[in-house]
Amino acid sequence: MSELAARLNTTKATIFRHLQTLMELGYLAQNPVTSRYRPGVKVYLPSRSAASRIDLLSASEAAMRDLREELGMSVVLSGLGAHELTVLATVVGKAPLEIGVRPGTNLALHANAQGYVALAFGRPELRAQLKRQELKAYTPHTVTAHARLDAVVRSTREAGYAVAYEAETLGISAVAAPLLDSTGFAIGTLALVGSIQYLPKAPPAAIVDPLIRTALRISWNLGYKGSDLRRDPAGPALNG
Repeated sequence: MSELAARLNTTKATIFRHLQTLMELGYLAQNPVTSRYRPGVKVYLPSRSAASRIDLLSASEAAMRDLREELGMSVVLSGLGAHELTVLATVVGKAPLEIGVRPGTNLALHANAQGYVALAFGRPELRAQLKRQELKAYTPHTVTAHARLDAVVRSTREAGYAVAYEAETLGISAVAAPLLDSTGFAIGTLALVGSIQYLPKAPPAAIVDPLIRTALRISWNLGYKGSDLRRDPAGPALNG
């Protein structure tokens, strides 16, 4: 902050306000341990040249490809900002008809597996913010009651992953796991997305286990030190 103020010949208070605005919009993120700033998930969208500076993307690319090769399903990476969840990349599956989610898409936190994971493993203020909003129904299966959403978040936190069956789009299902950094909080999600023909309401271990294993691999790349993605209902991520 001092460097920017000196170079731009302005006050630190002015720089601070600009930085806070950029963080709120998702163009900057701040490391809570070092307080240093880095490019946020939104930087990736207008300028692909910034992708190499986004830890989440560089930490995930190889693992996403490996997961697609193993299961043949579409793999979707999303980044978690201060107020929203944004799709960063999709590796399309091998089936003749596969579902892809376009990069840049903002995901409703209450209507998909990625959102459940973000609420369960993200910072508490994310859930607090959503509680002030009405939950829109996208399909008959969308969670629209906050009490029900709280239950989904609790079960997601305990299981280490979430499943959404036709919650946002009829005929489409997803299973997602958190991507944790050195703080133990989620900075993104990893999901398998496909038709309900391939992703049932209760996905088998043959699908869930590789997803969780891959999410843990990416989390280690991001500095996470734990051996388990599950979280105690009242505490931080387990550091087994």
